[in-house]
Amino acid sequence: MAKADTKNWMIYGATGYTGRLIAETAKARGLTPTLAGRNAEKVQAVADKLGLPWTAFTVDDKATVLAALKDQALVLSVAGPFSATADQMMDACIETGTHYLDVTGEIAVFEWAASKDARAKTAGVTLLPGVGFDVVPSDCLAAHTASRSKKPVALKLAIKSLGMASHGTAKTGIESLGTGTAVRRGGKITYVRAGSLLRNFDFGHGEEEYIAISWGDVSTAYHSTSIGDIEVYFANKNPIKTMTTLSKYLGPLMKTAWVQNVLKKQIDKMPAGPTEEQRASSETLLRAEVTDESGAVFASQLKTPNGYSLTADAAIVCTQKILAGNVEFGFKTPSLAFGAGMLGELQGCELKDH
Repeated sequence: MAKADTKNWMIYGATGYTGRLIAETAKARGLTPTLAGRNAEKVQAVADKLGLPWTAFTVDDKATVLAALKDQALVLSVAGPFSATADQMMDACIETGTHYLDVTGEIAVFEWAASKDARAKTAGVTLLPGVGFDVVPSDCLAAHTASRSKKPVALKLAIKSLGMASHGTAKTGIESLGTGTAVRRGGKITYVRAGSLLRNFDFGHGEEEYIAISWGDVSTAYHSTSIGDIEVYFANKNPIKTMTTLSKYLGPLMKTAWVQNVLKKQIDKMPAGPTEEQRASSETLLRAEVTDESGAVFASQLKTPNGYSLTADAAIVCTQKILAGNVEFGFKTPSLAFGAGMLGELQGCELKDH
């Protein structure tokens, strides 16, 4: 049985840019999570600064993971790329009766979680990946817009002004190079040629060109809305434009481990993430367009704070809701767990219908 009535919970991956930001937010809101990660020295440094308990382990050692989670009601994983951590951690959580949350935007992770739904329900565990900017605002926006249509059949999401990416987010993007662009057609995830889907969106200041990319909502929006055709778009500018061009013309080469390792080493030389001032001075816009079976189009637009500020806020809000014990067990998306109205509980979010 899940330990939903206890307050012991863990942030795994607390030494990265986003992990530290979430840990600081938790501390500021009077919470006392255990901080964890792979490197004991780094974890201790962050924990000592915040006055929080800590531990260190790697997800590759199953016995150690099980021991670390056995007294935890919930683990919030911020250890990306999640392709290397999520599957093992979810399985361990099911075994120990520990709720699993993360801040992934990786399609594969959402699909893994969905495939473990029955096991999680039996174990009394909630699997809720994507509790950060990936994908709380976009998932709730999709669910809200779809609810305006009687029979929604297609969804297009557009995201503007993501700002500076953290190391983990950038490395996740590199891992997708050379695989094409993921979309959903007839309820199935499929891949189209990178750069082949272009269209214009107008966020209120004139039309701009956007390009389809592989984003978590290709998975989650389907589970949340049952819409069979889904595409996600970003502004067709650097670095998205550069990465898509590389994937389009050098696909097989970009998939090799050697090339990806070289690119990841270059990322390690960049700033870890935006400064506090940069976060405070930037915002993100999201637009959802849902096409009804009749051909009518329903559009809604959402303004949020900087993606990393929203991630810290949303991750803690979701954690507290799960610990309160008011969420059903099994795989959930943010809107399935808490409803699209959760947007009203997040700082700085403004929703408008068009």
